[in-house]
This record gives sequence, C-alpha cells and structure tokens, in this order.
Amino acid sequence: MSSSLSQGPAAHGTEMRNVVGDLAEFPFRTELSLEPLLAFWAEEFGNVLSPKGRFASIVREEVEKAPELLASIPDLSVVARHRELIDVLMAAVFPPASFQQEFGAALVPYQFLSFYRTPAFERLFLGPDGHVRGSVNLDPATVGALRLLNAYALVLRRVYGVELQLDYPVTLTVADPDTGLDQHFRVELDPRFIQVDVVGEAPPLPDAIRLRPRDALMNPGLLRDALPPERFVLRGFTIFRAVDVTSREVLSSLKRDLIDRESIVSSTLFGVLQQRLRTLFRRPELRFGLAALDGDQVLVLNYGAECEHSCIFADSRHLTTADFAGSIYESAVRQRAPLIVEDLSTRPGRTAVDDDMLQSGIRNIIVAPLDYQGGTIGTLELGSPVPGDLDASHLPLLAEVLPLFSMAVQRSMEELNTRVQAVIKEKCTAIHPTVEWRFRKAVLKGIEEQREGSDAGLEIEPIVFERVYPLYALSDIR
Repeated sequence: MSSSLSQGPAAHGTEMRNVVGDLAEFPFRTELSLEPLLAFWAEEFGNVLSPKGRFASIVREEVEKAPELLASIPDLSVVARHRELIDVLMAAVFPPASFQQEFGAALVPYQFLSFYRTPAFERLFLGPDGHVRGSVNLDPATVGALRLLNAYALVLRRVYGVELQLDYPVTLTVADPDTGLDQHFRVELDPRFIQVDVVGEAPPLPDAIRLRPRDALMNPGLLRDALPPERFVLRGFTIFRAVDVTSREVLSSLKRDLIDRESIVSSTLFGVLQQRLRTLFRRPELRFGLAALDGDQVLVLNYGAECEHSCIFADSRHLTTADFAGSIYESAVRQRAPLIVEDLSTRPGRTAVDDDMLQSGIRNIIVAPLDYQGGTIGTLELGSPVPGDLDASHLPLLAEVLPLFSMAVQRSMEELNTRVQAVIKEKCTAIHPTVEWRFRKAVLKGIEEQREGSDAGLEIEPIVFERVYPLYALSDIR
C-alpha cells in the first residue's frame, strides 16, 4: 500500500517525534522479521541451475548459519551482528546501483523505527533514536487513523483476498543538516514484505465488509468488532521510500502566498517569500528584492525592507529611472531578459546603484524584468554574497516564479492607482486628463509624507500651472 500525496510545505502538521509517541495506541501486534524477504529469495531465485539460483543457494546456506534471522527479531542488535549478510539480502529491495542516492529504509512494521537504511536516508531522515525525523503534513489523529486503516486493508488483502487500495498524500519535511533549508519529500510506504499471521481461526468476514470494504474502512468500530486486532500479527518490515518534491511544493506554496494582497508589502510575508526562494534555489544566503515601475518612478522593496503598511508606495524607496541609468537594472530591462553578474566587484563601469549593492554584501546577482501584458512593470533580483553562486542553471527555476511575482506587483500597483484615484475624486473637482499626472504626483507625495493612517486626513500640496493660456472653443489639447 503506498501513500503518494502532498499537501504542501505550508502544511507542516506534526513532528515525527510526536507521532512516534503515539505508537503504543496501535492495536495490532507487530514483529520485525526477514522471513517474507527470505521467501522472496527462494521463490525468485529458486532455479538452482541458473546463475541467480546458484548465488541464492550460497545466500541460503549463509542464512542457515544464522538461525536468529529465521525467526522474529525482537532486538535490533541481531541486525547489527549480521550486517554483511543483511546487506546481501536487502540488495533485492535496494539495488546497489542506486543505494547511495536513494532515500530508502526498512522499518519495523507500522512503526517509524529504521533497522536498515541507505546513506541518503541516514543523512536526512534518521533521528538520534533510530526513528524517522521531520514533520509530516498531517495531524497526529490523522496519522493514527491512516496507520490503522492501512493495517486493516492489509489484513483484508492477505487473509480474505479483498483488494482495497488506499491512496492518501503524505509529505515529509526535513531540514537539510548542512544548509538548514527545508526539503520536502513525497513518502511511499510499501508493505509487500509484511505477512499477516492469524491467531487461531480467521474470524468470518461479514458481507457488510466484503461487499463494501471502502465503506467499512470509514467505520473503525465495525472493523474492530468483526476483525479483532488481537487475532492478527503483522510480521515482516515496511519499505520506506522518499521522493524529493521540494521544487513542486515550494512553487505551490509561493502561489498560495502571493494570493495574499499584502504578500509583497508586509515585512513578515516578504521574509516568508525570501525563505521560500532560498529553499527553491537551495541557497541559504540568497537575498531577494523587488522593484515596481510607476512612470519615471522606481518603487524599491529591497531585501525584506521594513514593510509596515498595505501599500507598495508607502513602504518602498522612491527613486527615478534616471538613478538607474547604466546600472544592471537598466540593462536587464532593456534586454527584456534576466541578467547574470557572476561577481559584481569585477564588473566594469559600475554605477552608484551597483556600488550600493556591492556595499550591502552582494557579489553575485541575477536581475530579471517582470513583464505584464507586453510591458515591463518592475524587476526581481536574487543576490548572493558568494561570487558565482547563482548562474544560468538557475534560470529555468527563475522562469517558473517570474509570472507569479509579476501578477503580485501588478495587483499592488492597481491597488495603488485605485487609492490615488479615490483621493483625487475626494479632494479635487473634475480635472482634465492632460493634467491628471500632476494631481497624481501630488497625491503620491502626500501618501509618502503621511506614511501611516487612512487617506481621510491626507492633504495634497497646492497645484499651480504657470503661463497657461485658455483657448476657448478652439481645440482640445491632449
């Protein structure tokens, strides 16, 4: 039975150590045993005349010299004593060619205790007590219910021949010990090497369960009454496999995050976005910045700037496009494609803006234009203090996130424009489109000076046009 599901990294539900603490509530008796694996060897390599069969005969002879491996294994020290032989047996489960790369382990049935694992699993998932570490995207009650239902589904299959596939998404999130960044994995738990032994006679299976097994699984009380857990022993081991889905999960989370209208203008949410990008690009020191273009103004949200208001204008540095002349930003916008600078300190012809970046600790940078409906509405930048840390290999991932941030910036600019228009209508009489730009500039200046509070008390500066000559009934200048 495999679980192949995922609710996303935002759903960090339960630390595995808390799940492990609830194992005592599992009603079935479980035993670690290699007997199902030995049976597989005998069946798969039974032809003693073939090369595989001759090899299997040698393995069988070695196993017979270790009778501890032929019975249930109550103590994991037995595994340690016969490690080399178990390595050979487990080659049927974890092929040597992929052993170093695969995130795999063999677990005590329906527990999260590993007795055999690959190096990759040991590095990321092995807790100090041998249990799986990390956090699962389910609450403890759901984990317990799923474990119980999977066990009953196995009993129905092995003892009564009733096939029932459970497919419920499970994502395990674990911090990389080297970078500290989260990695997200889809977990698959395979019970093919678990046998079900019946204590005494097998209880008769009621028609209500045989004919409608999926409905029965939703009624644990019915299952307990008809199939008492103490009548069955689950013996063998569970195969644990994990598939890295970090990129998919982070992209999914970014989509959810950027739905929030304050995602790029809230200090807390901006920090969350930066952490997501660090995880996506696997760069723990990555720094993230955004800029929006508004006419000849550049509104800069740089590296988690102190954002305190729900307005992109109120919480940005205000520069003009002239300030960026000759800079890497202008170059990226002009070429309408991401610009990669391997080491900013060696870039010839640096501008004051480039030097500001260098002084802030950025050596390596990617600047990408944000496009919306054929026009450039801003830029996104990813920086690193390590020269060459970000390169062309990161462009495919960057291409995935640029449309998301373009939409977020466009939405913020539309909200800003709506706010400006509301102030103009409230404070001014009808104005001609040819002079609207001046009123807009005055309102933005008022927003910048006010910085906080509602627009109700916002004052705009007097607007005077000198040397204006009225032309009556001659033409409409636009």
